[in-house]
Amino acid sequence: MTNRGDRRRGTTLPVLFLCLVCISFSCIVPFEAETDERVHMLSIEGSLIKGLDTQTVFISRTTALLDLRLDPVTECIVSVVDNLGNEFYYAGADDGKYEVSIPDEQLVVDRQYKLQVVTPGGDFYESAFETLNRAADVDTVYYEVTDVIDKVSGDDLQGLQFYIDLRASDSTSRYFRWKLNETFEYTSIEPVTYIIMPDTVIFLDNIFEFYRCWKTQKITRLFLSTTENLVLNEKKKIPLNFVSTKSDRLKYKYSLQVEQYTLSKGAYQYWQKKKIETQESGGLYTQQPGKPVSNIQRIGDAGETVLGYFWASHKTEQRIFVPRIPSLPVPGDNCEAVDYDPKIHKSIPRYIYVDEFRNRVLTGISFCFDCTLKHGSTTPPDFWE
Repeated sequence: MTNRGDRRRGTTLPVLFLCLVCISFSCIVPFEAETDERVHMLSIEGSLIKGLDTQTVFISRTTALLDLRLDPVTECIVSVVDNLGNEFYYAGADDGKYEVSIPDEQLVVDRQYKLQVVTPGGDFYESAFETLNRAADVDTVYYEVTDVIDKVSGDDLQGLQFYIDLRASDSTSRYFRWKLNETFEYTSIEPVTYIIMPDTVIFLDNIFEFYRCWKTQKITRLFLSTTENLVLNEKKKIPLNFVSTKSDRLKYKYSLQVEQYTLSKGAYQYWQKKKIETQESGGLYTQQPGKPVSNIQRIGDAGETVLGYFWASHKTEQRIFVPRIPSLPVPGDNCEAVDYDPKIHKSIPRYIYVDEFRNRVLTGISFCFDCTLKHGSTTPPDFWE
């Protein structure tokens, strides 16, 4: 027999639970970050690089924090002027990219250049004069086999850490930036005998047509260093990129192209701030917003905040090749070839390899059989050794 107190407890607990659930759901509200962001600010980023055939300027306006679309500014009048009065005009495109080809003899070391922009609304923007700094030859680029800890996942990673040594004369700038491009060779999991298409079957004369590829891509991280506080304009073992064995970039052969640029102090401060904002900030509120670094202002309204920077430099470069390193295990990209079953493998196109030695007909995911689907090319680059 159940007494009255037991009945009260049996009724009260479910009611309390229901109330707690309701309170919990009522407390869930969308999180909206509080920012003092200003939208539609003009951003002008451009460079003048001796050694490049084409000079480029990008003009856009900022958008809201959660609006990731690009807002290019088109139909601007863009030119660069040197301190001798020579002027060169850029041609624009719909994506806010402006380009000009300037004869290399007009890009003179120690000469000063400034950027000028007139928007479609008639507003005039101008950069400060930037000196085209003399070049410093790339001294040495090299690598070491090492282990690192992934800052995001905490996993131990094995791979190659690349470094550069810097050696420049006292007459050269003490501020440096490096841009990196990597090229690597990779293969598909198997050759391809034929491809099943919606209305036909394509038999390949060369079963290795889609087997081996080469891919070149930019490394988007910012690499900077300065010798400002050193006696000599030299520095050893400046870290560049790290290549992990978790990808297939080191499976056959890897190449790194290093482009070295000398900067003015202002340009170095601009890129250093960009590096902190984009690579070293640990969260949404970790990096407090500060005054943007820029050498561009609106003429007639110096109080308007303009984003971006115009810089000038002289490029030098060096390329190194890394052969396959037997001591580094490269697991690949989780591709698997399985026995073809038309009742199961119905999606097309369907890549098929007839392995006569093992008496098997194999298939798998398309990009595992066609190396070009990973954005590579079956034609090796001209510089490939």
